[in-house]
Parts: sequence; structure tokens; C-alpha cells
Amino acid sequence: MSQFLSHPIPAVVILLGLLVFIHELGHYLVGRWCGIAVETFSIGFGPQLISFKRGGTVYQISAIPLGGFVKFAGSHPSEEVPPGLPGISFLAASLPKRAATVIAGPAGNFLLAVVVYTVLGLNGMPHPPALIGEVISGSAASRAGLQYGDLVVRIDQREVKTWRDIEEMVSKSPGKQLAVTVKRGAGAEVVLQLTPDAVKTTDIMGRSASIGRAGVALGAPAPVMTVMASASPAGVAGLRTGDKVTKISVGGAEHPIKSYPELVHALRDAVVKADDVNMTVVAEPVPELAELKGGAKVHTEGKAGTDTPERQLTLPLVNVKQAEGISDRDFMSRLGLRGSELTVAVMESAPGQTSPLLKGDLILTWNGETVTDVYTLREKLLANTEPEVTLGIQRDDVVIDVKVALKGVEVQKPEGVATLYTLPVAFWGQLIDPEPVIEKYDQPLAALAFGFRQTGEQSYELIHNLASLVSGEIPLKALGGPILIAKVAGDSARRGWQMFLGSMALISINLGLINLFPIPVLDGGQLVLIGVEGLRRRPLATSAIENFQKLGFAMVLALVVLATYNDFSRFWRSMLESVVGIFK
Repeated sequence: MSQFLSHPIPAVVILLGLLVFIHELGHYLVGRWCGIAVETFSIGFGPQLISFKRGGTVYQISAIPLGGFVKFAGSHPSEEVPPGLPGISFLAASLPKRAATVIAGPAGNFLLAVVVYTVLGLNGMPHPPALIGEVISGSAASRAGLQYGDLVVRIDQREVKTWRDIEEMVSKSPGKQLAVTVKRGAGAEVVLQLTPDAVKTTDIMGRSASIGRAGVALGAPAPVMTVMASASPAGVAGLRTGDKVTKISVGGAEHPIKSYPELVHALRDAVVKADDVNMTVVAEPVPELAELKGGAKVHTEGKAGTDTPERQLTLPLVNVKQAEGISDRDFMSRLGLRGSELTVAVMESAPGQTSPLLKGDLILTWNGETVTDVYTLREKLLANTEPEVTLGIQRDDVVIDVKVALKGVEVQKPEGVATLYTLPVAFWGQLIDPEPVIEKYDQPLAALAFGFRQTGEQSYELIHNLASLVSGEIPLKALGGPILIAKVAGDSARRGWQMFLGSMALISINLGLINLFPIPVLDGGQLVLIGVEGLRRRPLATSAIENFQKLGFAMVLALVVLATYNDFSRFWRSMLESVVGIFK
């Protein structure tokens, strides 16, 4: 099912079809309840595909599933209720009944969002836990004393349950001292003082802002080793780059190893307990590149790794007895070891070309500047605008410079399409994600409260974004239309039905809010007309209503054209590739 929905066309048809149906159903049900005659109830525009007539009302599904409408009899002063159609004309209804009928459409969209979030709450939603993974060297988190494995339970007395809670509180507190309470191992709670670094950034909507950054990662690198020198204690012991440590034994006691920080901690403890460590290692499978397009070749040549599935090694620790007070990186360097988060495992190159990188190469510098971890590398890539880079690498026991062609990828930013250059490699030290925490509400009333709360929070966020769009804080290029909705629907469906429903709820809220805009033709514009009529205590002139509707039609048409233009500017290349692919 998810594979079927992952295609943009069925995804957008189902998603928009359901949202429009709920919207128009709200108008229809309240209108009928108020005694207003309904001529047509249509899902979609254009030529009729299916239609039938019941109680004088025509129910139909039309060919273009990007909208719909309910035609109330007597919506225009020149119209009358057709003979045999039960009910009164729309304009003959009282102002409260007309207002209720108009507002029922957007209300249906908000109600759908509440229902969707309630269902998700009852089913349970996985979230990344508030568990500290890697702590970046020199970061605010490192200065505060946060460690791998710390479970954050409170920040400034506010309860923390998920990683998103940490991101939200830290990002809103640049330069502000926060009291972070963590559970460390089996011990008691520890309170640390964290002052997030202030970082200038541009959010997903194109707004410039200063946010707080702690310098922690959710996951931790796998315990896959890079051997810095063959003559080092690790090299002499038989360790090879690409070996994954699964457990160590100190004094007869075995310790399973799941991450690189766990390995470092275990080895440091072993220094004060024994002269050597028995270590079990396996050859780590070569990771796969996420996507390979255009006939690209994958290279795995190199001397790193071993074909032996599992080996027992003894690592002497006599040379690192004086290890107290030095950093983890220096400690591991004395053993000749380093993590493999920057160690190349797989390289991609264009047809007819060979990558200058080999399996086992360790990246040390980027255009002469030191790279210490994947986060530093990410910053270099984001700031880069050139298609080629000079990397300083360690290959075996030698440090050399190589020129590497980067892979250009078109990405959509609020200001338009931009080219982001990526390094076409996969690293051995992949991050290990922790087990998610499940947010679940067993009681229906609690789930319903969650549904209302989520709908309210998302509505507030969307109102804030829409206000920023009107004020110019968010560029108009951030506006999207049906093509963007189709992409969001397809992408969310590929990630599972929960993501698809979440996207549906968000778009439903969006649809409800936009329809409340005081723009003629939209529901908000109709409410304005009803409000003006109520203040004047008499109906508006027909010419005034017609001119108001014409203005509204022009405004909506301009928005549709702008949104469609933005969509095509974002996705024209992928759309062209899809069309060409049909004929291959």
C-alpha cells in the first residue's frame, strides 16, 4: 500500500480528495441542517466522471481532483430555488445560518486534523529519545560536561521526553544559561549548566535567525576502527581498519560493545585494571551508498578490512598507563586507533572515471583546514560552492593530498533552487540510532486531548508562517502548490502510514486556515460579506457583490499562478526526468 501511495499521483489524489471531501461535507451538512437547498455536491472540477441524483441534489465526482464545491441554491440574487428541490435559498437564510454554513468547511478540516492526531495518539508514535549520543569536541555541551549516554530529563525544570524537546529548548536559548538535569548510568540525577552557542542560520522557511546550538548528536558512531599506523599497539595486535569491536574482556569479565564511545570508556577503565585486553572483532560489512544514479560506479578497492568473520586479539595497554587527564582522542591515538566516521568505505564516481579515494582512506583536512568529525565536514560542505575540493588523507602510514570532484545535487531553498555539493562516499563509522520512545495515549479522552493540542500547536505555527509570508519575512518563493503537495504526500507515504497521516493533518490545517483568509471567493471572503451585511442591516448591492467576487477571483488566480510557478521552478528537472523515463 505504501509503495502505491509513494507515487505522487495516487498520493495527492487520495490526500487532496479526502481533504476536499471533508471540507465540502462540512459545508453540505451544516447547510442542510440549516434548511438551505443544495443543488450540487462535487468532489473535483471539470467533466463529470460519476454522478447520481438523490432528493433533488446532484452528487458527482469530477475529472480534476484538486478541489470541489457545494452549490447552494440561490447563492446569487438572480437565482431561485429550482422546483422540487427541498429547502430555502442561501441568501434567504438568516445571517447566523449562512455564517455557520460557510465556516463549517474550514471547521471540517480542523476536525479532521484532530481525528488524525487522536488516531496517531491511540496507536502510538515513535520519537527519538532524549539520549545524548556523540558530544562534539569543544562544543557548548562538552564545556558543560555532558557525556555519551546521559538521559536528559529536565531543562530549566521543564520536563524533557524526546530529542525534539531538547532541540526546541536549546534552539530558543542562544547564549542563555540552562540548567540541564540528566540521569547518568545507574547513578543519581546530575544538574549541569549549559550555555548554548549562538549560531546565525536560515530556517526552512527562509527566515534569518540566531539559534542556540549545544553540539550534541542523537546517535553514536559504531565501534568500527581506523588503525592510524601499522607499527602502533593496535596495528601490531592485528587490528585492521574496518574491524568492528563487539566485546572486550578484562580480567575474565566480558563487556559487550555497541558504540565507539562505549569502547573508549571501556578501554580507559581497562587501563587501571590490567596490562592488556582481550578483544573480539568482526569485519564490518561495507556500507552502501544511499542512491546511485546515472550509471555511477562504486569502488571498494583498498587494503582495509579482513575477510575473517570473527577474530580474538590481545591489545597491550602497558604503553598508555599514564593516560589520566588526556582527552579521549589522545588516549586512542596512543593505541594507534581512531573512530571510522571519516574513514572511506565506498566511493562513487562517474562512468569512465576512477575515484582518487580508496577504501580505508581517513580524511584529515578540507582545503587545508582540519576536519575532526562528520559535523565539521558537514559545515564545510554546506559552506562550499566549488565543484572540487582538496582533501588531506591518511592512506596506510602516509599523509597525502588528493583532489576530489564533488557531486552536485539540486535542492530547493525558499529563495529558489540551489546546488549543494556532496562528497560521494560512504563512511565506515555509521551512526547508530537509539531505540525510540513511544508516545501513546491508552485512554480515548487523553488521545483526544492530544489531538486538540497538536492541532492547536500546528495552527499557531502555520498562522505565524503565514503572517511572516505577508510581511515579507518569508520569501514568496516559499509558497507551494499542488505539485509540492504531491511531493510531500509521496515522500511521507514512503516513510509509512503514520507519516502520511501526519502530513494529511498538517495540510488539512493549512487548507482550513487559508480558506479563512478574508479574500473574496474563499470562505473568509464570504464571512466578510456576511459581516458587512450584518453591520449595514441590509443586503449588499448585487454589483458590489459581483465586483468583490471578481477581485477575489483575480487574487486567487494570482496565488495559484505564483504557487504553480514556484512548483515548476523547484521540480522541473525531476518532472522532465520522469517524463523521459516513460519512453525509455
